[in-house]
Amino acid sequence: MNKTRTDAWFAREIEAAEASMFRVAFAILRNRTDVEDATQSAILKAYDRLGTLADRKIFRTWLIRILKNECFDILRSRRPIIALDDCDPGYEMQVPDLDLNRAFDTLSPEERLTVTLFYFEGYKTAEIAKLTDVSEGTVRSRLSRARASMKSILTEKEQ
Repeated sequence: MNKTRTDAWFAREIEAAEASMFRVAFAILRNRTDVEDATQSAILKAYDRLGTLADRKIFRTWLIRILKNECFDILRSRRPIIALDDCDPGYEMQVPDLDLNRAFDTLSPEERLTVTLFYFEGYKTAEIAKLTDVSEGTVRSRLSRARASMKSILTEKEQ
């Protein structure tokens, strides 16, 4: 495929993945500025490494994996402490319940990523395991721990 056609294909794929990329990055970083930085960096790396992609059918999974790595690089380098007020109030993970969002915020970045990929992006546990470089059992464990943690926080809130 020639460069012009490849560039057009890449642009279409990025546009189609844009909302997913934002949700995944926001689940990890919880800060719009960092999300934008990670997303831009992931897109540039994906474009630079496009020649290494063996099968275009897995482009979105490959892209999300690059994005995940960028997000965790930002977390490692900045170690941000984000007050709830600093989080983007216009984006509530498509869940309008503020208590649920606060419970989600208490999860570790790995748990937030796993929950987002499973519940919001529709990935299966085996796919999440490949994306995050952990075993499928670890994915199931993170989901279980996240559900239990959120349930505990929300149950406390009701009492």
